[in-house]
Amino acid sequence: MEFRGKLILAPLAGITDRTFRLLCRENGADVTVTEMVSARGLLMQPARTARYLEYGEGERPVGAQLFGAIPEEMAEAAAEIRRLGFDFVDINMGCPVRKVTAGGAGAALLSHPPLAGKIVKAAVDAAGIPVTVKIRSGFGTEPDSYLPVASEVFGAGAAAVTLHPRTRGQMFSGTADWGQIERLKREFPDRVVIGNGDVRQPEDSWRMVSETGCDAVMIGRAALGNPWIFSAIRRGVAVAAGGGAPGTPDGPSPEARRTLILRHGEEMHRRHGEGGIREMRKHLAWYSRGIPGASAFRGHLVTVRTCDDFRSAVERFF
Repeated sequence: MEFRGKLILAPLAGITDRTFRLLCRENGADVTVTEMVSARGLLMQPARTARYLEYGEGERPVGAQLFGAIPEEMAEAAAEIRRLGFDFVDINMGCPVRKVTAGGAGAALLSHPPLAGKIVKAAVDAAGIPVTVKIRSGFGTEPDSYLPVASEVFGAGAAAVTLHPRTRGQMFSGTADWGQIERLKREFPDRVVIGNGDVRQPEDSWRMVSETGCDAVMIGRAALGNPWIFSAIRRGVAVAAGGGAPGTPDGPSPEARRTLILRHGEEMHRRHGEGGIREMRKHLAWYSRGIPGASAFRGHLVTVRTCDDFRSAVERFF
């Protein structure tokens, strides 16, 4: 599949489930990726992992993100992802969370470029579908380790590399160094480089492409409570293509916002019962950002337990 020129929803643990991914897809995202799943967990406890790998045909193209540190396990898991019908496999080599890095996976692989290459080679050989890789700048001690890692994984057959230009030690603090994305693209001009990090507004995505030359943009936290960011980026690009300045496109109308939020919660309730409504509390907090009275509304969310509670809260506030 082609990744160039795409707007991609980043995989976010506990957030980018089937319902949220579809909403983003319908609102302008070109590509979505599941929450991160353990390759070993997929192989050893497939029933427990299955809920993270649910998807709908309306999401395509959709990828599944794996993490692991053993090439043979990653190969077997990548083959299983293909069998499940996904369009591509994404390998996480950037997760900074200790329970992932302690096992040698996620960002820990940034300290071991040859192993990163072996993992990708094994996955590519087994999957039969494109394999992409998401990385950070480094684990924290090796300067610019993203370059040797990218060299290894591109050499092993990766279809694209996404760079979030922060180190593992930075987590999500500080500023993403877009200069590293530009350098990565300059080092690998014929390969697909996807930029990620600090795209908070539509204009940030246009600036990232202009400043770095990246082939595509991946958006994560900016989509929380704002699945419309993808369509806003598209409207701005269309304006620019017509000769005008992109500017900042208007957001959804209050009616459109309310309709989508209700649909989000009702679908979560249909699929997960009252557990889905509890999950919606965090989404409601994100949807309410920037609206007068949001702080008091967030304080009320602990009382939202049923679908009726949810509908009442949405109708009252939005």
